[in-house]
Amino acid sequence: MTLLPDELYAALVTFAARPAVLLGVDFDGTLAPFVTDPMQARATPGAIEALRAAAALPGVTTAVVSGRDLATLSRLTGVAPDEPIALIGSHGAESSDPVLAGSVGTEPDSSADGSVTERLAAVTADLEAVARAHPPVRIEHKATAVALHTRDVDGEVAAHAATAAREVATRHTGVHVLPGKDVVELSVVETSKGAAVRALAAARGVRATAYIGDDVTDERAFEVLSPDDGDLTIKVGEGETGASHRVPDVATVLEVLQTFLRLRTAGQGR
Repeated sequence: MTLLPDELYAALVTFAARPAVLLGVDFDGTLAPFVTDPMQARATPGAIEALRAAAALPGVTTAVVSGRDLATLSRLTGVAPDEPIALIGSHGAESSDPVLAGSVGTEPDSSADGSVTERLAAVTADLEAVARAHPPVRIEHKATAVALHTRDVDGEVAAHAATAAREVATRHTGVHVLPGKDVVELSVVETSKGAAVRALAAARGVRATAYIGDDVTDERAFEVLSPDDGDLTIKVGEGETGASHRVPDVATVLEVLQTFLRLRTAGQGR
């Protein structure tokens, strides 16, 4: 028995019956509930286990696709380098998959001046100054980006800090603003979760992709996937979206994963 909406359940039945599929899931707000300290985030119990079990089935590729840098994503998920679950970090700029390791979701940026390292150092210095001026906002350092977190910060302070962070991007060439829920990330490479998901699907010979996410950056994945091609897109929470389906929260994401696992294990259409 499932409490999933009828249309979503029917879509899962169809998707689980396809011969070769990719199941991609965002981390924060999708696998893991939001917490004040981003480094304390953990996947809801049973979620990683469901992805591991799905990855062990014939014809199934699973991936966690996140804005977190790859090392942090591995630490928070507990997914080891030799596991079949692919980890894609930094919005697509990093991947644990041996076929895709490197710039899996990086797109060319002809406007950039100077090296990635130089740009990142300059942007980081400016964003750290913004953080010092707007306590208690927090800075998160990544391989090719730096992020300003405002979760649980006074609304007025958070708004001013976010505005200042976006203004930092205007002072540098080759810097891209990735807004999210209570976070403004400044990246020194052009990355896309959509490009990363499509690259992984192509490398694994996948016929259809399911992607679940909650944030603005996940819309880039929704945009490149199509129900006409057998793809399945699911938005977590409220807000405008290009996804075909919606679930309310992290707990329901777990039910989606477990339902897919039950259907696939039962051999639906394989």
